[in-house]
Amino acid sequence: MRQKQRKYSVSAPGSPDQAVVGPIWPLILILGTLSAYGPLTIDMYLPALPIIAKEFSTPYIQQTLALYFLGLSLGQLIYGPLSDRFGRKRPLLFGSALYILASVGCAFSNSLGSLILFRILQALGSSVGMVLTVSIVRDLFEPERSARIFSYLMLVMGFAPMLAPLLGGQILLVASWRIIFLVLAAFGLLCFLLVLFGLRESLLTERRRRVNIQNVFVTYTGILMDRRFLAYALPSSLMSAGFFTYLSASSLVFIDVFSVSPQNFGWIFGLNAIGLVTVAQVNARLLDWFRSDAILKAALIGVVIASVSLLGIVLAGLATMQVTWLLLFFCIAGTGFIRPNTTAGAMANFADRAGSTSALLGALGSVTGTLAGMLLSYLHSTSVLPMAAMIASSFILALVSLQLFKTTSNQASTDLKEVR
Repeated sequence: MRQKQRKYSVSAPGSPDQAVVGPIWPLILILGTLSAYGPLTIDMYLPALPIIAKEFSTPYIQQTLALYFLGLSLGQLIYGPLSDRFGRKRPLLFGSALYILASVGCAFSNSLGSLILFRILQALGSSVGMVLTVSIVRDLFEPERSARIFSYLMLVMGFAPMLAPLLGGQILLVASWRIIFLVLAAFGLLCFLLVLFGLRESLLTERRRRVNIQNVFVTYTGILMDRRFLAYALPSSLMSAGFFTYLSASSLVFIDVFSVSPQNFGWIFGLNAIGLVTVAQVNARLLDWFRSDAILKAALIGVVIASVSLLGIVLAGLATMQVTWLLLFFCIAGTGFIRPNTTAGAMANFADRAGSTSALLGALGSVTGTLAGMLLSYLHSTSVLPMAAMIASSFILALVSLQLFKTTSNQASTDLKEVR
């Protein structure tokens, strides 16, 4: 296949994607594994949430997710500028080491407070993989091709949400929930070794930027003032709020409301993840024929229809487990069209600040996820309604923001891809 002939290397601005180092698929496998930090860390312990809540006698167990998202946002804001100064590899090694230690701390936590603390530290470690994989792609590939690369990354990282809840559920059959975090520590060690021995530095020394607090503030302000960035970052962040709502509430909804076993919940969650990954690969093919903006708008309309339908069915009292799962499947699968295209669009204008831009984009999504998770934890409702209402609201606002900001940014930017 022609794809196997493609190679990658570090490159200067204006000349990305130079073929001088090696085949592209090893790079995608490594970056996909690093990208899996977030979904694996979130999804593997979801089947254990009701068990942990009972062990610690707390109704606020969702705070372990909500404050994890807060740690993600802080970590991304820190690693972005640091990676623009010191390169991508050293921060990846530091973050992986922190992740290993924090995962062990989670395994030995004896209270909700200590678990939350180590979850925040775990998030600070895992965020490095989420932000710097995006930066590395932007270092090496033009915006037009990066949307396709992001879709390929979603194929690799998509195995995490497929397998993580299944593995977590099976662990609970034979061992304590604490073993889940020891398995995550082992995954962190794998990532550390992959970065140390398998990943080349992608940011040339002459392209690195000095870092101080004032420069960081100016950099982030400049990115936020860019209308093209906002046109894609706002829909991406609002979609993340809906997606994180699903992550925070789904295990409690299916296990506590619909009386699904933790093991069967793993299958439900995994099927939704398969839908997301499959759609991401369809997106990569559709980019040969349609503009990314056209795909993005159609996908947002689709997830709005699915989420509003779910809300309507819940309000009508007709929400069975099967109907809820089916509509959630369409909502979650639809994000496979949204994330690659919003990411590529938001990163397009910032080849010289890819680390900071990726960090800000990820942090915005994590902040909205934190807010959604905290709201859910304080509602601690035993119905499907809070989840359905928040997902529908998030997707509606994402579509509205795309329309508003994309219209105003069209004069200053061009589409990523013309219809072929």
